[in-house]
Amino acid sequence: MRGTSMADIGSYNERLVLQMIRAAPMGISQSQVVRGSGLSRQTVSLIARRLLRDGLIETAGQRISGPGKPTTILRIVAESRWTIGLHVDPAHLTVVLCDLQGEAVDSTTLAAPTEDASADLDRIVTEIERLLALHDATPIHALPDLLPGHSADGEEQGVPTPPRRVVLGIGVAAPAPLDVAAGVIRTPPWLPGWHQMPIVERLEAATGLPVLLDKDTNAALTGEIWAGHLPSEQTVLYLYLSHGAGSAVSADGRVHRGGSTQAGEIGHLPTGLTDERCRCGRYGCLNLFTDARRMVERATTAGAEISPDDLPGAVDALAAAAQRGDAAALRAVEAHLQAVVAALDILARVHDPQRIIVGGPVLAALQPLAAQQIRARTAEWLEGSGCSLHFSELGNAAGAIGAACLFLEEELSPRRGLSARARGRA
Repeated sequence: MRGTSMADIGSYNERLVLQMIRAAPMGISQSQVVRGSGLSRQTVSLIARRLLRDGLIETAGQRISGPGKPTTILRIVAESRWTIGLHVDPAHLTVVLCDLQGEAVDSTTLAAPTEDASADLDRIVTEIERLLALHDATPIHALPDLLPGHSADGEEQGVPTPPRRVVLGIGVAAPAPLDVAAGVIRTPPWLPGWHQMPIVERLEAATGLPVLLDKDTNAALTGEIWAGHLPSEQTVLYLYLSHGAGSAVSADGRVHRGGSTQAGEIGHLPTGLTDERCRCGRYGCLNLFTDARRMVERATTAGAEISPDDLPGAVDALAAAAQRGDAAALRAVEAHLQAVVAALDILARVHDPQRIIVGGPVLAALQPLAAQQIRARTAEWLEGSGCSLHFSELGNAAGAIGAACLFLEEELSPRRGLSARARGRA
């Protein structure tokens, strides 16, 4: 990724410099930015001064390497800009505040979505308002519209204190199918009360903040890339285990979304594990094993004493029973994990990744049994492939953290561009 010859505020070059500094949590020298960006020293210096003035970066001493003048170390001010992440999951609603590094500053898990989406939205907005007040965070539209160095009456002042904890916007993650362009949650099977919900329009009207919608698997992978500072040149395959299984793939640091943001819907991936017929008419589909409700039903049918009514609670109880050695629970979990490994094998052959990440709330519930079995069952074909296997460390908040990172990616990535609603403020 190389720079261009212009250095306008909000330009590609400014975002490129900011992203290079952000990707070096311990700091990066101005000389390193020059070499890595391909920009001139003067251009980098001008951009750095603007970012310093706006409070997005800070100096962190100097570094001497060989003869010549010491170089200044630049470091991101993570708390200067925040975003809100919302994950609309069938099991719960999660709201997080994230800083520029994708770190969760605070998070709240609310009760599961209901048949009354409007009431759910009221709960979400109330929680957002509470979090912003608790942390003294300022929505970007509430900043005073003043020129730097001037008071409200136009008199010149000293250099103003750069704003901190400015909330840029809201990222929303939800299960497919979605209409991302229209900002509408269409007809996700486990969210009947949210069908045709214009979430972007409704949240923007309620909060005054710009809102971005994307699929939860895309969000989770974006969170892994952004918060984990993953090398952009890697191809990454992400398998998300929740009520069902979904996947996402990134290359060159960008998540592949497909023509209508529906890429990665793998519920009907043929595993060849059974002759059981799926509702789609085909046999051995992945969802026959990886849908969490089917896993619980398989265990209870075999004699495990688990109440299937509260699905998240049932998965937790199933995992606990499996850890105790309950035979019925173990068989259900092992069938689930066998299908997960089959899916990873197929998807890895299709996408040829350098890194595989498995995450999601069901994985978190089944740890450490799941990690041990997945590692053992993939070891043979991973060996010598040049691909490494990892398990998400973002936990149950992965979707919400990823949603917040989606907004950061949209606003601050050199590939994107500041939205009209936020340009000139960040």
